Amino acid sequence: MAHITSNTATDDVFATWINRKFVSDLEYSLQHCKFTMKGTIEKGGGANILRLVDFAPPGPGTQGPVTSYTGTGTTALTEATPTANEITSVSTNPTNITVAEYGEFLKIGQLYEYASVSGTRERLRKRLMDGGNSTLDSLVRIQAHTSTNLLCCTAVQSGGQTTITTATACGAAAIMQARKILFAGLATGISGVPGHPDGNFAAVITPLQELDIITEVTTLRVNWSGAVTNVPGAMGQEKWVKGYIGSIYGVAVYTTQNHITATNGTTNQIGYVYGDGGVGSVSFGDSQPEVIVNDVNSPYKNVNSIAWHAYFAAGLIASARVVKMYSLGA
Repeated sequence: MAHITSNTATDDVFATWINRKFVSDLEYSLQHCKFTMKGTIEKGGGANILRLVDFAPPGPGTQGPVTSYTGTGTTALTEATPTANEITSVSTNPTNITVAEYGEFLKIGQLYEYASVSGTRERLRKRLMDGGNSTLDSLVRIQAHTSTNLLCCTAVQSGGQTTITTATACGAAAIMQARKILFAGLATGISGVPGHPDGNFAAVITPLQELDIITEVTTLRVNWSGAVTNVPGAMGQEKWVKGYIGSIYGVAVYTTQNHITATNGTTNQIGYVYGDGGVGSVSFGDSQPEVIVNDVNSPYKNVNSIAWHAYFAAGLIASARVVKMYSLGA
């Protein structure tokens, strides 16, 4: 259904006039964009760069007792001593994200439009919008993947790490489990992801990783559907329509088809656990792709184009706030 290049392409839309129905659209479940720290630059504001600043939390920032910024905040002040317990500095980690331009277009001949089934243009517009949304979601996933905070879903792994130590570290024993979701949440050391129904973190996992968790729960004689899907109203809609499959230990879990694999002795599938402020995104105004229909410069005025277009960018703000979860792939 693209620019006509052969008789076969022509036959797809207008050579046969018997069945004029469209097959329902295949749509991917896109989740990554939901869990970014979003920023908007005003059009005409004289800039295309947004700065997002991450302030270091008090205390050591690792597992252990939490202290104040100075480590002496629990020490009582001495009367008439104005210089006690002074905070001399608070560390910051600024991230600059530069807006870029993205888009794709499709040429459509006038003959194609005249002879095709009514509604073809609308379906093409819808498919281009799907492609634009997939691109923006992938840009966020690409930035999340630059995090150095990872977890191999093996039986002995109990927290985050920065490297996969051996080629087989994420091999046959690396099965996604509910407790690995918990370990990933603990590894980030922060809380509060806005935009999902419940939970302090958001896990975006692959369909195979979801199957691993379902298998784990089922074999332990706990019915997964009874545990997480028997919710009426809006929450039930979140689960079935928007990819939300339930909450595990305070981590809201979503499934997506937008994922990649890696090889570490075996093929691994990679999911992500997002903490608040892990990945940022920026756009001019609305970040949704715009669909544009234009005339193409043709001496016959018989060619149009449909395009999606967006000003958008994403960037990793804090590696510690995004955990990559490696599990055994198919």
